[in-house]
Amino acid sequence: MSGLLKAELLRLVSRRLLVVLLVCMVALAAFGAALDAGSASPLSAKDHQEARSTLQTLEADWQEACGSPGQEGQCQGWDKPTGVEELLRTPAGFGEYAEGVVSLGFPLALLAVAILAASLIGAEFSSGNIGTQLLFTPRRLPVMVAKVAAGVVGGMLLAAAYLGTATAFCALMFLSLRGAHDMTAGVDLPLALGRMAVLSLLVAVMSGSIAMGVGSTLITLGVFAVVGLGSAMLSTSLPPHLPVLPYLPDVNLTAMIQGQAEFHDWSSYELGPVQVVHYEWALGYSVIGTVLIVLVSGWWFWRRDILR
Repeated sequence: MSGLLKAELLRLVSRRLLVVLLVCMVALAAFGAALDAGSASPLSAKDHQEARSTLQTLEADWQEACGSPGQEGQCQGWDKPTGVEELLRTPAGFGEYAEGVVSLGFPLALLAVAILAASLIGAEFSSGNIGTQLLFTPRRLPVMVAKVAAGVVGGMLLAAAYLGTATAFCALMFLSLRGAHDMTAGVDLPLALGRMAVLSLLVAVMSGSIAMGVGSTLITLGVFAVVGLGSAMLSTSLPPHLPVLPYLPDVNLTAMIQGQAEFHDWSSYELGPVQVVHYEWALGYSVIGTVLIVLVSGWWFWRRDILR
């Protein structure tokens, strides 16, 4: 078993795709840090000018709707704007800024994880090498475990590259904007990084297992695309109170990244969410789904006539 795993890891590190995707992860992290830098920048003269312009517009609207005698009763709950301060944006702290940047590009990082894990295995089927290997290693379970494990290692390398470099670029950008004295972060940032690392692990296992079962990189990515897009269409079109929503994959993907997913009924006057999918539920749901995918793919790989 150790020999099989070493051989698969050697194949992994020799693949050009791994280097290309690692470079893409670093570039994505740098782009995200630069793109969202404005949220952490200090307040400028332009911010104050825009706030004053907004205040003047709001005051004019309030005066037109509520300033005339006899119109006061129509404007209950609409207070007259009183100052610029309440219209100024609040510069994001380091933790909030870094978490926003990492979350922004993480779906693309997950896609890279799925592509690498699937292609590492799918290439073996498309080239016919898997049949040759099974002639010398007839026990299929160790072969599957070694190949999926190598895909997981590669996927976690990509995830670590993105999460680590994104956090580092955010730190450098924040230092240049605000200095070290204002660079603080609570527990939300490491918790978010941990959630994303766990999700990367699960996606790598799912992608590698599906590729092992179907024997194709394109089919594996097609399965992810169909399930993801179909789930997203359902979650945005169904009423927010339906009990089926917490079982949709894209809802649990959101909960895994953000810590929870909320559904609001915008047609009513309720302020709170109608449903909340918490991280604990999403984690359990994802783990169970991953185990089922591994079992089904392993069974199908075991019974397929690959040597013919």
